[in-house]
Amino acid sequence: MKFTNSPPLAAAARGFANPVLDAQATFRSVLSALAEPGTLHGVATPAECCPGFSSAMTALALTLADFETPLWLDVGSQSAAAAYLRFQTGAPVTAAVGGAAFAFITRPPAMLPLSAFAQGSLDYPDSSCTIVVDVRAIATTHGFRLTGPGIPGSRRLHVKPLPQTFAAEIAANRAVFPMGVDLLFCQDTMVAALPRTTVVTGSNGD
Repeated sequence: MKFTNSPPLAAAARGFANPVLDAQATFRSVLSALAEPGTLHGVATPAECCPGFSSAMTALALTLADFETPLWLDVGSQSAAAAYLRFQTGAPVTAAVGGAAFAFITRPPAMLPLSAFAQGSLDYPDSSCTIVVDVRAIATTHGFRLTGPGIPGSRRLHVKPLPQTFAAEIAANRAVFPMGVDLLFCQDTMVAALPRTTVVTGSNGD
């Protein structure tokens, strides 16, 4: 995942009621979520949501996207969501999944395999895609067992819904480290992260 030193505040200026503070707060939450995989973090509430996006997914799009970050949407490059994001952030919306810096998934059971998204390279692992997924539920009391950097001992993470192949795909994603994708899960006004550095075992649970 490639970030600048500060969030692209100008890109988010028309989406947040308090553009500077809200974008900064959301950016800090994303960084905290990535540093502490499997923990929940609140993000700022945008003045309006992108069509079909939760509040949290909208906040992440407004904060992370700019004219240098091609976006891919599972609802298509000609959708109302694409028009909203072009207007609000200036980011190009591409139909080529492999060319996206950020991908926004609103229908997780039908999402493409993780390997379909940009994986980066050994020389430039930060050129990979970050996948932002809208889900109905996130819990930290059960589910997958997470270990690795930023996790003292282990943590649990349950995310619903996910593709049936997700456990195998996330294991394959970890196997190509330092390449591979990072994932951000959004639910309502919260975000949790599953970076490529995290080892995921067990099952997602009910």
